[in-house]
Amino acid sequence: MRLASRYERNYPKIAWTIGVIGLSGVAFLAGYVKGSPRDAGSLFSDLTAQAAETLAAAWDQTAGVEPTHFLQPSRQPGAGVTVNTAPASDDLILLTGFFGDNPGLRLLRRDGSIVAAWPAAFSRLLPERVGKSGAPETDWNIDLHGSYIEPDGSVLFNFEYQGAVKLDRCGARLWALPERMHHSIEPAASGGYWMGGLRVEPDPNAPAYRPIVSPDREQGRIDDDLILRVGENGRILQQKSVFRILMDNGLEPLLSATGNSLDVGTFADSELLHLNMIAELPSALAPAFPEFRAGDLVVSIRDYNLVFVVDPTTWKVKWHSTGPWLRQHSAQFLQDGTIGVFNNNAYDYQSDPDGVTDLSQPRRSQILSVDPKSAASLVRYGTRPGQEMMSVVRGYIQPLPDGGFLITEPDAGRALQIDGEGRTVWEYINRFDADRVLEMTGARVFPAGYFTVKDWSCP
Repeated sequence: MRLASRYERNYPKIAWTIGVIGLSGVAFLAGYVKGSPRDAGSLFSDLTAQAAETLAAAWDQTAGVEPTHFLQPSRQPGAGVTVNTAPASDDLILLTGFFGDNPGLRLLRRDGSIVAAWPAAFSRLLPERVGKSGAPETDWNIDLHGSYIEPDGSVLFNFEYQGAVKLDRCGARLWALPERMHHSIEPAASGGYWMGGLRVEPDPNAPAYRPIVSPDREQGRIDDDLILRVGENGRILQQKSVFRILMDNGLEPLLSATGNSLDVGTFADSELLHLNMIAELPSALAPAFPEFRAGDLVVSIRDYNLVFVVDPTTWKVKWHSTGPWLRQHSAQFLQDGTIGVFNNNAYDYQSDPDGVTDLSQPRRSQILSVDPKSAASLVRYGTRPGQEMMSVVRGYIQPLPDGGFLITEPDAGRALQIDGEGRTVWEYINRFDADRVLEMTGARVFPAGYFTVKDWSCP
């Protein structure tokens, strides 16, 4: 079966938009004739503004102009693999971002050659959400955030805040979870995956969310992050409200630590917390963390600079820390008994309204770790010359056996591997043109022996 091109996929959207503009004109004339030019003008203005926005987004993709949603100014020279001094290996690296014609995933060898690729067009892979609240105008207006690959070559990923999808190694959809999935996908030892979700409460005065209140019962909503365990078949096996975890563990004071009242209007986009990572303590690392046990979860909450460890059976918080990181991502248990994070170390005001990073700001993102016993912290990467990074939002680290990390710097369209001494031994730049790069949201390395696939070719 031939797949529709990006041009064909957007013909209906463009035709619909032009139709809306035409009907808006008819509505305006009808209202004017009936003697209500003000009402007619208001309706005309609202409809045409919405239609124009849709048309602009669809036209960019259809005309193949530029994927502006994913473009950032370049900080490093080069394209593709620019450093490759890691010890010789047959590792494969999974990258998630925008490649070619669509967001998608690529599995690379160390030399940059492509082993497998999974284009991820939202309209084709998650049609259940097309046209729904928050859905992107086109396939070029949504991020993939959170991804993982199984030994059989199947991949799963989040369409940010729209749903999760699992594809086989040749790109056929195995299942979809059209819920408000976002940010994080990590394996669960008991089977399936730990993933971030979002519950939208339309009543900001719902008793479950007191003491948060709304001064106007007709306005506002509450977006509550969820910790989800999703089975390998795509079904939700377990879920827990992060707001409820904090409240039940006596951490309510954190919610008003900024001095703001607990009014839903003080939360950006009605979002209470902004969960961005859930990772499980594996049994192999548990001896390094005597205060925890295998299966405990480390959770990162960006908007409160908060990282905590919780037991997913009792939901008791065993440890928490506000800082020393700032707007952090990707909290991980490390083999030395510390907890590592991608420390964005930046506020959102460093991006312009279109999400383009302001390179006049200091490049001070870091990889940082903290000892949960002593509270001592250490910057693992980002302080020496040549280690400068800057990602205002997003970021991912994969701890490696030699004490190094595979780091994703999304705003730079960059993935880099550092060894235990902080030296860059592998780097990939997702180049767009001489001055710009395309964002990547994740990079993971896997030994070739991890995979059961013998032949990656597909029909």
